[in-house]
Order: sequence, then structure tokens, then C-alpha cells
Amino acid sequence: MKIKIFTLACLICSTFLFAQNNDFNNGGGDLLWSNSANWTLGVVPNTTNTGQVRLPLLVESLVDTDITIKKIQNLFGTSGNVFVAGDATLILNPDTANFAAIDNVSNNDVTLSFKGNVEINNPAGFTLIKNTNGASNNIEFADGSTLTLTTNLSTTGGSNNAGFSFNGSLAGDGNLRFGANTTSTFGSTSSNDGYLGELPFLTNSAVIVNTADNNVFYNGLKLQVNGNNASIEINGENVIACNIVVGGSNSFTFAANKNQSSMNTIAFSADGTLNLVVDASVTNLSFADNSDSEISNWNAGTLNITGYQEGVIRFGTDNSALTADQLSQIVADNDDEAVALDQDGFLVNESSLSNVNFESNMNKRMLNSTIATNQLSFITPQNSVKIIDINGRVLVNNDSNNQTVLSIESLSPGHYFAVFEGKNVERFIKK
Repeated sequence: MKIKIFTLACLICSTFLFAQNNDFNNGGGDLLWSNSANWTLGVVPNTTNTGQVRLPLLVESLVDTDITIKKIQNLFGTSGNVFVAGDATLILNPDTANFAAIDNVSNNDVTLSFKGNVEINNPAGFTLIKNTNGASNNIEFADGSTLTLTTNLSTTGGSNNAGFSFNGSLAGDGNLRFGANTTSTFGSTSSNDGYLGELPFLTNSAVIVNTADNNVFYNGLKLQVNGNNASIEINGENVIACNIVVGGSNSFTFAANKNQSSMNTIAFSADGTLNLVVDASVTNLSFADNSDSEISNWNAGTLNITGYQEGVIRFGTDNSALTADQLSQIVADNDDEAVALDQDGFLVNESSLSNVNFESNMNKRMLNSTIATNQLSFITPQNSVKIIDINGRVLVNNDSNNQTVLSIESLSPGHYFAVFEGKNVERFIKK
């Protein structure tokens, strides 16, 4: 009988502990998560002894040993930013699908910031990170942090246009889903080389990418558009290399404000729209060959280009990288003029192709690659070299004999053609 009573008491105690919040009170004074004296329940938190961890103090607590919990949050009345640091790993496993394992519940527009290592490992399904009350609440993974997605993670914000900042590194192969009506910003210190998950977008989700030039924001499989009116804004050069898949009838905006040289393919599952918005400063936005319908099926989709300039957007490396049907699905700045690919795969007006006869690669005369800075160098001495822009205007005309170099320092950055002896033409980009 005594054994039964003792067992029942243990079960009641366990249930009581699980139902309670375990608040970090720094009672031990050293800010360490491993010190049981720093917790109101007198135990170091884990998934079996507490339902959730709360952070009522405006201190930088230190995760100094690997700990697995179900949930972490600040408090409704929190009036300052809350920081979680430390060299160990904080593992979140709510063991329930679509559960908010990180919840910024303050009503005072504060940041809940993680400076160390956080791992999402919830085999039951998607784990949520959530901004609940303050309209300008933010959840941040700070510079130097690592967020490892062993399983799937989703941002969410209820009715708020909540903010999320990813300023450290992403790792793992779980998907990072951008929830409806949320804004996620990847800062200049973000670096996600090796992250293998997918990036799904839900309705009205917005992603702003400020990753530093030539660092990796994302080089994984795909941006998957599962909701209407989602968007991504790319502000770093050569920071993204992936496929774009627009599901259903959804509309998705991809705004390129700097050059991207290694984008992959585009696909539409039905009659969706990809709005490709290209800044005037962009001189190279390159996609892979999209002509294989097994890999890049455009179905009844539309590629709508704003900021279109001839010779900037590229598919593959020649004029076979888009099918005739795909070319007919491209609308450039609401212009009725048909577009085509030139011999190098650059998107141009169809009428432009009849203006020049391009020389084959076997007979190239320029020593430079297709990118030049202040001068063009020639493989052999040349006579009569002209430089024309994409509108056919002659900008440089040098009839000298035996030229080995030609200055292009006066040209603005952009796409040009070098015309040799009035007939042979090679394209180049002035940087």
C-alpha cells in the first residue's frame, strides 16, 4: 500500500512539474543554465520535468550544457530585449506538430535574441517560432549564432506582420518555411553555405536578403511558393543559387537589386506568375537552361519582367535554353514586342537579332573574357573596331591599323558589342 501511495505521489509531482513554468531567476548568481539554483523549480529544465522555460529577467543567460526543452518564451509585460547566449546547444523538441517552441509574447515591441547554438528537432512535424503580441516584436538569431534545422521550422506571427532576423548561420536539412504575413530579414552577417533544406513561402510572406556580396544566402534546392503575393528581395551580389517553383495560381515577386550569376531553373505547377523585378544597376541575372520540361515545366505560368533591359537576363549559354512556348510566356515591362535568346543565351528583343551577325566562338578576336573593365585586348592585331550599345548606337569608332588594345574607359557599365571590320561581332560586359 505504501509503495502505491509513493508511486502516486511521484506521478502527481511529475505532472505538477510538467504543468508549471520553469522561470530563469538567476538565483545562483552565475547566469548558467546548468545551475539548478537559477531556476524557480529548482531543477535544470528538460522535456520531462517542465512544460516550458520562461525568461522574466533582462539578463543574458548562458546555455553552458546541451539542454532539450519543449518551449522558451519571454513574458507578456517584458519591456526590454532578452538574450540567450552560451557555447552549448539549446535543443527544441515540443514533440507536437505546429507548436510554438519559441514565443515572443511581449506586448512592448521587443527582441528575443539567440546568440549561441539552437537546434530544432521535432519528429512530430513543423515547429513554430512566433511573435504573439507586440506588432514590432522580433525574434533574432544573432551574428555568430547557428540555427540547425534537423526538422522543419516555420515563422508565424498570428495577426501581426511579425519580424524575424537571421544574422548567423543556418545548418541542417529541415525546411525553413516563411509563414503568412511575416517578414524575415537575413542580415549582412548571415552565411548559410551548406544548408540543405527548402524555403517554402506562404501568403504575403516577405524575405529581405542583405547577405554580404559573394557570401551564401541560399544555394539549396528551391524556393517553393505555396501562397499568393509572397516576395523575396535580393540585395547582395551572387548570394543565391537555386530553383524557383511557383505553385498553383500564386504570384511571387523575385526582386534582384544586384547581379546573380548562378540561378537555376524556373517551374510553374499551374498558371502562377513569377514577377521578376530587375534593378537598373543589374548587368547579369543568369538562370540555367530551362528547356527540359522534365526539370523546368512552365505549364500555363507567366514570367513577368519589370526593369527589362536587353542583354541582362540570361538562360543557359545559347539560344536553345528556352523553348518557343516558354518565350511566348514572357512579358517584358508589359511590352507587346516578342523576346528571344541570342547566341549566348541573353534575353533580347526578337527584332534585335536581325541587326548583327555574331561570330562563332572558334574565331574570337577578343583576348578578354566576356567581362572587361577599362580596355579590350585582342588575340591578333585588328583594323577598324567599333563599339555599339544594345540599341545599335556607335559609341567608339577606331579605324587605326594593327590595334592590340582598345580603351573602353569612357563607357558606362553595361552590355556592348565589338564590331570588327564592319561585320564580325562579339558581345562583352563593361564592369
